[in-house]
Amino acid sequence: MHHKEAVLVLTLFSIALLTQLAVGDYHHASVKSGERGTLESRNFPFNLFDARENILLTDIGERFSDASLFFGPAETGIVNFFSPPPFRANPALISQALTQQPAFGAESNPTGSSIGGGYAYHDIVTPTDSAVNYTVTTADELLTALQSAGQGDVVYIDEMANINLTDTPEVVIPAGVTLASNRGARSTVGSAVYSFNIGKQGDYVLWGLASAPQENGKSFWVSVDGEESRHWNLERGSNWSWNREGSHNLSSGQHTLVIRWRENESKLDRLFITADSGLVPDAAIKEHAEGDRIWLEAESGVTSSPMRKISDPTASGGMCISVLESSRMDETPISPGGRIFLMRANNSRYPTALIAGGENIRITGIRLEGPDITTESVNPPALGIYASYRMEVDNCEIWGWSGAGIGVYRTGGGSDMKSGGYFHHNNIHHCQMNGLGYGIIVANGSVSLIEANYFDYCRHAIAGDGHVENGYEVRYNVFGYNFPESNNAHRIDMHGVSTASGNVAGDRLIIHHNTFEAISTTDYCIAIRGIPRTGAYIDHNWIKYTGDPIGRTGVTTSQLNTRMYIGENKGPNGQTLSTLSQRIISTSLS
Repeated sequence: MHHKEAVLVLTLFSIALLTQLAVGDYHHASVKSGERGTLESRNFPFNLFDARENILLTDIGERFSDASLFFGPAETGIVNFFSPPPFRANPALISQALTQQPAFGAESNPTGSSIGGGYAYHDIVTPTDSAVNYTVTTADELLTALQSAGQGDVVYIDEMANINLTDTPEVVIPAGVTLASNRGARSTVGSAVYSFNIGKQGDYVLWGLASAPQENGKSFWVSVDGEESRHWNLERGSNWSWNREGSHNLSSGQHTLVIRWRENESKLDRLFITADSGLVPDAAIKEHAEGDRIWLEAESGVTSSPMRKISDPTASGGMCISVLESSRMDETPISPGGRIFLMRANNSRYPTALIAGGENIRITGIRLEGPDITTESVNPPALGIYASYRMEVDNCEIWGWSGAGIGVYRTGGGSDMKSGGYFHHNNIHHCQMNGLGYGIIVANGSVSLIEANYFDYCRHAIAGDGHVENGYEVRYNVFGYNFPESNNAHRIDMHGVSTASGNVAGDRLIIHHNTFEAISTTDYCIAIRGIPRTGAYIDHNWIKYTGDPIGRTGVTTSQLNTRMYIGENKGPNGQTLSTLSQRIISTSLS
């Protein structure tokens, strides 16, 4: 089968599954499962697909009978490219480990970066990183780069880019490729960016040969390696003079220097970096790199508007950099990251923005905007990222997806949650369509580690379709105040699947050290719609919801605590709860 046909099958199947889940949310349709939880029959009172779409799916299935086309890659020969620590699958050990944690809620976040990512995120890709192979600003450039990119390549979305995928074919990210932008970095707008290497760790002084003829035009912003920008005041004068910026402690290796515009009319001709704090650059100093001395022509940097390279016969080499427009930048902005968006089109059948085309993919630091922020039903539902392979999504803002922001399908089960997908430090919001509206969904035998994200305005922030091999570990996340109150808006959800051994709700569900901000809502923070095969472990969360936090379906009263391991959690008034209230909810509710 051709690659594009396989992608079409996967995309169609993902939308079909989302639609089936929507029907299940409304009606809890009967689902039968055979070996490995494969769907055998599903009795829906109605179907959101029309006859032509059903025929199309059936036709594709008959022509390509290999089940891997529908459910993603085989589970043999899995390579764990995230290399997480070993996970102990023994339920008693899990419960013991969790109850030893003294802190409650997401404030105990140990990841080293803020929940939701953004400013000060620890692993931001910038345009000057040596790993960047392609920089793109348009849809055509993105498609061309992805067609050429291979294992280990980085495709960088310029922070000023607004890439419209509405009328483009499927955007498939090849195996091993990183799609990145610089969400949370100091913005490079109106700047010149330089890379340089230091041979020996130490304190280095930065000098600049500058001209500042105007009283209100004699300063720049300076940042090294993404640190907070410093205000560089220049000596006023129309002649070129050397100005000392200050000292920076630098490790050996590559570094990035950003000179950013603050006021118009300031000019910069040359840069000098030295470890000799008493050395003042002048014409007598040898003008080439020598030991601890680094010389840079100002115009050699990568500039972005309104900073530009201009001709000046008085400058060395006849060029310098400056901003001549009458503008001012009083503080350095934080980059929101390059934007990729998709709108609804008349010919759009199954709107999906990005598709994982193989293993070891990473999407980081971008903004991914969908067409639907409403709670009203739209057809067909839109999907932000379709992952039928194990991948990482981090430090992104993802919103406006009526189906799901991230859909994880058949990536493999097991005790190592990270091996099925790693989704962390994202801001995911406005995925709230009635019937669907998932921030992240795991389905058809998938597991995922979901940590340090901020979720809000979602119907279900995290959901699963109930497959007997589904699982997730959900930790250090914050669930905001603004989930819809009348849309069955559970924060964390696992559907139930009827099997020969009973109603199953996934395999292993681990939910700990999260903060649920909503004080009052019409629905439950956590909904488990059956009995997990191994168990649900719920510990050390801070649940500010004043009602019963957990709702269950598909169980009897005597089964309410079956394979539900609930340790200490924090209640709405800050009190420690030795157990969480839970109750059986009608099977007609989600």
